[in-house]
Formats: sequence, structure tokens, C-alpha cells
Amino acid sequence: MNSYALSALIAILAAAGTLAIVPTYASTFNQEACPDCGSNDIYAKQELAKQNAIPVAVSTDAKIYDHNSEVKVSGKVANLRGDSSVTITVIGPQGNIVRADQVEVSEDNTFETVFSTAGYLFNANGMYTVRAQYGPQEINDKAMFEVAGEVPVGESACGNGELAVKGGSETFCVPLQASGVVVTKATASSDTKSLILKVQTEGDGSVSLAIPRNVLDATEDGSDVDFIVLVDGEEADFEETSQDDSTRSLDITVPEGSSEIEIIGTYAVPEFGTTAAIILAVAIVSIVAISARTRLSISPRY
Repeated sequence: MNSYALSALIAILAAAGTLAIVPTYASTFNQEACPDCGSNDIYAKQELAKQNAIPVAVSTDAKIYDHNSEVKVSGKVANLRGDSSVTITVIGPQGNIVRADQVEVSEDNTFETVFSTAGYLFNANGMYTVRAQYGPQEINDKAMFEVAGEVPVGESACGNGELAVKGGSETFCVPLQASGVVVTKATASSDTKSLILKVQTEGDGSVSLAIPRNVLDATEDGSDVDFIVLVDGEEADFEETSQDDSTRSLDITVPEGSSEIEIIGTYAVPEFGTTAAIILAVAIVSIVAISARTRLSISPRY
């Protein structure tokens, strides 16, 4: 065999050996780095490598909050840096820093912190930015959330888990649980005999209310009847979960993109409220008494 034929044979054997080795190596790499990927899914491996290369990532548990919410901030770092902690900074709509924390990183490379939107630092509606920095300035990530709703004036008479409902000159505290929904305003109207909630949604959600009967009720001939519940003017799915002598509880389904919930009954708190009605009654009695004592007359005397 001449030297030319020998060289050609060696080249063919080398190429065959390379082709046999590459699939085996690729398959092994895929199984270790991406168990759910196919044997030739190179793009999936590249995407996984990118995700693992992110130095720090941060997020919040919701995108919209009201002025009395808890914000849960969580995240993960790619590589632990000794005893280093993550610096969490919250920046308000006007660019002012409203909160700053040093958060420890757990052994599983995750971190978490919780803060409240109650208080004067979060009294502005708008977009807030959460910035997480891990070590040098360039190792950071950001997440944004919105604070919306009626800005409280002074201390609220209603506690956590309660909704402040305006009824004329009075405010009523109604127990509330909401998932995926932020209630920004609530009013009761005797004109429409309804309770109206202005809302913002993050997706499909629900609202549960324990409505006091002195705020809103639905009765006929002394017996309870069903409320009518509308979401953006359309009949909504709801369930009355309980009722007693003082309250009626409703669980309402709220579709994504909804802006208003109206609960209609047969009675709603008077527009003027109890205090205003008492003042009006006292004023009328006083006028009658003064008129009788001084013998005032509407008609002129001649």
C-alpha cells in the first residue's frame, strides 16, 4: 500500500471516530445540564446556561398593591459571595428612596424580605422600583410594582383585612379578603341601593366581603333575597357563603381587566348617614320650638 492510500485510510478512520464520539458527549451533556431536553436540543442548553449565569434576580409577589398591603420581595443569586448580603432599595414615583434593607442570602442562594405600603413613605400613587444589588454596583436587578387607590388621610379607623366604605358622612369597616384584586374605593348609595367597589386586577381574581346589614341588605316581606352582583355592568358569578342577624358574606369572581363591582340590594345606608340625620332632626325641632315661642309666621302681617 502506497503512502497516499495509507494517509487517506487514516483520515477516514479519524473522521468516523469523531462522529461516534460527538453524539455520545452531547447526549451526556444534555442529561446532566438539561434532563428534560432532547439529545440534540442545543438551544435549550444555551438558554439554561444563560439563566444560570444571571448574577442576581429579584421579583415581587404581585404587581399592584393598595396603601395598606404587604409587599413580598424575593430573589436568587447565581453564586454565593461569602457573607455578603443583598441590598434592597425601593425608589418611589418621584425618584426618592422610600426604603433600604440589607437582606441575608440563604444557603440555597435565595433571599426574601417583606415590607408594608402603609405610612407616609408610600402615600403617592404610581410605579415603585425595587433594586437588588449583590456586591459591586454592576451586579443588580430590578422589579417594578404599582401602588394605587385612595390615599389615606391621617389614621384609618379600619384595621388590616377591613375595607373602608363611605356611606354619606360616615365610614363603615367591612371585612374583606381579595386575591388578584385591589379595591381602590368603596361607597354605599341609598339612591341605587348598592355597594360600589372600584377595583384594579392583576388577572382573574376574587373578592370576599362580610357586608353588615346596616350598610347593605336585600330583603322582601321580611325574608332575605339574593343580591344582584354586576362586574363592569355584566352579571357576575358569586356565592353567598354565610348570613346571620348582622352580616351577609359574598364570594365574588372578578375577571381580569375589571374596574367596577356593584352589589345591588333593597336597602343601602342613607346618603346623609345617621349623624347628619340626627343633626337635621335637632335643627327641625329647634326651629319649631322657636317659631312656637315667638309666634313667627311665614305669612306677613298687615
